[in-house]
Amino acid sequence: MSCYSEPSTAGFAFTSPALALEALCTKITPVETESVPWNQAMGRVMVADVVSDRPSPSCDVSAMDGYALRLVDCTPGRIEVEGEIHIGQQPQAMPHGKALQIVTGAPVPDGVDIVIKREDVIEHSDAIELAAQLIKSLKPGANIRRVGENMAAGTPIKCKGRVVTAPIMGMLTGFGITEPVVHKKVRVGMITTGNEVLTPEKTPTAWQLRDSNASSLIAICDQHRWIKIESHIHARDTAETIKASATELVESCDALVFTGGVSMGDHDHVPEIIESLGAQTIFHKLPQRPGKPALGAICHGKPILGLPGNPVSVMVTAHRLLIPALAICAGIQGPTAVPRMMQVVNANDKSLKLWWHRLARIVGDDQVELINSRGSGDVPSAALSDGFVELAPGQSGKGPWPFWSWSS
Repeated sequence: MSCYSEPSTAGFAFTSPALALEALCTKITPVETESVPWNQAMGRVMVADVVSDRPSPSCDVSAMDGYALRLVDCTPGRIEVEGEIHIGQQPQAMPHGKALQIVTGAPVPDGVDIVIKREDVIEHSDAIELAAQLIKSLKPGANIRRVGENMAAGTPIKCKGRVVTAPIMGMLTGFGITEPVVHKKVRVGMITTGNEVLTPEKTPTAWQLRDSNASSLIAICDQHRWIKIESHIHARDTAETIKASATELVESCDALVFTGGVSMGDHDHVPEIIESLGAQTIFHKLPQRPGKPALGAICHGKPILGLPGNPVSVMVTAHRLLIPALAICAGIQGPTAVPRMMQVVNANDKSLKLWWHRLARIVGDDQVELINSRGSGDVPSAALSDGFVELAPGQSGKGPWPFWSWSS
């Protein structure tokens, strides 16, 4: 097994990015709450559990298209069909010695013991015919969903800290909760740095760059409806300019993220500026590649992330550090994403003494292929990837390893 000559995790305050993130997240204060109309709640974060306002189902209903009968009336031969039970209407009284046609989801009248499927009877114009063998197999309650079978009225449903999904939305409206209480969106202030950086519509010289960091960060954040990019400022590499922007955004936003200026160079002003804001630095430099210079701080309960300036480093650290921190700020309880365990089809024996995030693309069920990347500035290679595999220090080979998708 071959290793690159990288420093070991022993030289860092935290032996893994996950432990550093955990230390930061314990100090984050969730944002405030608000009531929103139900049709604006999708993707937002629930503040509390909810309680069912009535049983589910709210009455006995048929689980099949067929015929409702009393068991005592189930005898071999013809049985007259008295009428039809309709969905959304109060059912007629169940007649003795007769059958009623019923559809799936229609209310079952009192006195009905069983619903027999249409395909199990012989249908005539005004009657059904039951075979003796069928009658022997009938059991009370067959094909009937009883009132409260799913849940009783007053049942609490755990929703606190969960993102509203389609099933949760259906439950909310089904319970008559038309204005759920959710956490407000996390307002994120973004500062990209670099004298060489131009906006995307401009034509750079050979020694300049278009700002891909801002666009990739916005794209990562826009996958989550509980995040709102409140403001994006590009600041030149002077302490005064960056500090003025940071002072403005830390007041108006719930979280602040920098790209670039976070390392140890003469023009890397972000660490000292974060300290000047009154923030407490939780970590600076992590045992990971890419993204080793990453910084995490807290200012009055607000997370501040300083991400490295190289584009691939920005994408990886945003995915593994920024989004989880913003999730705590949003009131989410539990992980926002869970990696898939994937095998590497073109594995090699290279390893690092650091946590290594390697760009990869999906090539089959539970299989990925490593991307040939030239480093953390190689944006084209990142564009070919579907995400990255995460290897602990000293690990190599085909795995399976945790694979983090860009789309989660």
